[in-house]
Amino acid sequence: MRNIKNLKDPTNCVLVLVLLLFCWLSSSPVAAATTLPKVSCTDHDTKITCDCNNDDQPLVLPQLRGAVYQIEIRNCRDLTVESNALDNTEGLRKISFQHLNRLVLNKNALSVSRYASNKALIVEFENVNFQLIDSHAISGNIEEISFVGGRIEQMQPFGFTTTKDSAILLKLDGVTIQRIENQAFKKFAVDQMIIANCKFTGDVPSRAFYELEVLNELSMRNNRFQEVHSHAFSFKLISKLSLSDNHFVAVDGEWLEAQIRDAITLRGNRFGATSDIAFRSLKVHRDYQLSERLELRFHNNTVQSLLPNANNIAKVPQIEAPPQPLRFDERFALSIRQLHYDNVWNCEQLDMNQQPPLPRSEFFRLHAEQLLFSRSTVDHQGPQQYVPLRQLITEQCQRTSYVAYIVVGSVLLALLFLFLLLLLWCRLAQRRRRRKLDVVQPEPRTYKETQIVYQIENAGLLKTDL
Repeated sequence: MRNIKNLKDPTNCVLVLVLLLFCWLSSSPVAAATTLPKVSCTDHDTKITCDCNNDDQPLVLPQLRGAVYQIEIRNCRDLTVESNALDNTEGLRKISFQHLNRLVLNKNALSVSRYASNKALIVEFENVNFQLIDSHAISGNIEEISFVGGRIEQMQPFGFTTTKDSAILLKLDGVTIQRIENQAFKKFAVDQMIIANCKFTGDVPSRAFYELEVLNELSMRNNRFQEVHSHAFSFKLISKLSLSDNHFVAVDGEWLEAQIRDAITLRGNRFGATSDIAFRSLKVHRDYQLSERLELRFHNNTVQSLLPNANNIAKVPQIEAPPQPLRFDERFALSIRQLHYDNVWNCEQLDMNQQPPLPRSEFFRLHAEQLLFSRSTVDHQGPQQYVPLRQLITEQCQRTSYVAYIVVGSVLLALLFLFLLLLLWCRLAQRRRRRKLDVVQPEPRTYKETQIVYQIENAGLLKTDL
């Protein structure tokens, strides 16, 4: 009992809590980072080079100081950049990271104040594997930022922000992105944004790219996505939008939200499980003032419609779902060319009261020559043959009219019946002719001779009797 009372003593509880807190702090990443050995950096005029020489031990980037134009960090196996690593630099224009196997950017690691003596910063990552990009890790007066190669395991909300009125470039090229949180890229303007040859191994959550402005062009090409959730890419303004040769396992409703000002083209993309309202949030920007409608080019794409009320759309086979019409803003002049549907066309979607039958959906009616469906309803080894919807309706969905067959059959039966009657009448007539006796009418001369002979014979008989 005495030991129990001692444990309940407030003084002992406080001591225990202090001890636990000390143990946690000593084992935390922050404390560990402060005790890590620092990378050796050398100065060359206005350039600082920090080379880890592929050292296997974890290292930390020291606080960099002085007037410097360029910083280069390279050949690190395990590197951590602590908060405010660039605060004491002056005139810094460019910082680059090359060939880093593991990089952790803590909060405000690459933070440059807009009002500091540094210029607008160019940040480059080449073949860098990020274990973590913490919130506000890359922030401040950033003019250009590019990720080329490498991998991003986790990017926290507000991982990249800029206070510059308009940055020049945001580039992701050949990067494998495992996990990206919502609002990872939020509220900044950039002249050009490029996402190319990237692989998103995890789902892209809602508002991962949020309230961005692309003043010149957004180009997304040759990327591979898993499921992209609603409003994952949300833009206040895009001058020119180009999506080409991308592969999506699934796209949710209104996954891409943008106000388009000058041009929009979606070409050669493959959309897996696709919501019918996937592209409904593409709008014409209010600054578009031309009299003719802005053309939306939707060329050579492939879509796969969703099953109604499907949950976990990325894992549900959708091949048996009926094709759904895609919805676009009516302010666009929609140009559809070679749109492939990975769904089997259902003839029940036709209005059979029309002759010839027509699809009930206006989208299918207007673009029947450009919507392509597979002839086959079962999987087979060879490549699928796609035909235009209008041709497919003619081949598979024309309701057969039996009226003509009935009329022709009735006429033939009537003719056959008449022929049989005529044949029967002819046969009966033949039989009657055969049964009738032939009457021979003798000539007058022969009759007279016979009469004379008959009279003479009669006369002879009379004489004999006498």
